Amino acid sequence: HQVISPTSEGYLSIHDQKLYYCIWGSGTQTLAILPGNLGVGEMDLIQLVRNVPQGISLITFHVRGCGKSKPPSRVYPSHFYQQDADDCANMMEQLGFKQYSVLGWCDGGVSAIILAADHPQNVQNLILLSCRAYITEEDTIRYRNMQDIIQFNPFILRDLITVHGDAATAQSTWSSYLNTFFELFNRGGDLCKCKLTMIQCPTVIVHGLHDYLVPSFHAQYLHDHINGSRLYMVSDGRHALQYQFPTKIQKLIKALLIDSTLMSWDDL
Repeated sequence: HQVISPTSEGYLSIHDQKLYYCIWGSGTQTLAILPGNLGVGEMDLIQLVRNVPQGISLITFHVRGCGKSKPPSRVYPSHFYQQDADDCANMMEQLGFKQYSVLGWCDGGVSAIILAADHPQNVQNLILLSCRAYITEEDTIRYRNMQDIIQFNPFILRDLITVHGDAATAQSTWSSYLNTFFELFNRGGDLCKCKLTMIQCPTVIVHGLHDYLVPSFHAQYLHDHINGSRLYMVSDGRHALQYQFPTKIQKLIKALLIDSTLMSWDDL
């Protein structure tokens, strides 16, 4: 069923920062969304919030410094993945959700891994879309060719400007992210490797074979190091699988959270 507006929304104070959140749907199973670099869950997963699977409540939030969770504007300290994971955990606790599942896309997947590892008593299921646990030199070469946002897909550029207010702020924020990305690579590239073996909940990894930004070997590494994980390597998939296959992603979430079953990608 199509959801046009959130069931509820508001602000929570977390470590002296006001964070904006939305709840979509009213099911008994809860799924928290950790967004990608854009930082706004309902924009990154727009088809999902518009078509919330029956029986599920979705929780989205704007990470600190993005969208309605500012001022101040977004900055990228070297621990920002941990910071976003901690913010999400605190948000869910304040909202009264003791147990919930987590979906992370791209950068949000790193924070989702950290969240699941740090809070095994709370996280029931983990869904990872197009994410990595470490940075390779190949990754840095790709990102060095993407430093000017004017080169971005016009729809992505539009969303970036919407989130950050104007083109100049969007560019400076993206540049700040890249600086931290390259710094983390120079420190060894590890984003959350040590957390993978700490994950106790059922984990599903969905990755496109033709993902340009996060090559598919990253998904295989996650699968090899998260005990009992299920890997869906989508043969014709690209980076933004939630836009490319919205119905399949919705069915996958419902199967995992409501039916506690998983089927082949082709059968979704």
